[in-house]
Amino acid sequence: MISCCAGRKVIQMKLLKELALGNLQPMVQNFKKDSVYAKLLSEVTEREEKLIATLTPEQKELFDLANEATVDLAVENDQDLFVKGFVLGAQMMLEILMADPMEDVVR
Repeated sequence: MISCCAGRKVIQMKLLKELALGNLQPMVQNFKKDSVYAKLLSEVTEREEKLIATLTPEQKELFDLANEATVDLAVENDQDLFVKGFVLGAQMMLEILMADPMEDVVR
């Protein structure tokens, strides 16, 4: 277990350890079958299948390559957004921890 000292308190960083061990996968998205996301995914899949059925073998290969590039771009974007969100969350926590609790009382 990883621990860190914040003043006199020892904070157990269970989530950080789980993330380091690969037990947390923030990029994996779960969704409900009746969600908007599920409906949109179904539409995309159905339309893609119809489109692929009309393509020649060469066009299918190009389509597959375009899809692979799109997935690579999405993964890169997701990772970048995760890092930015994590940094923003850490900055918010630092602001909260560094705040003077009496500051709001005095105003």
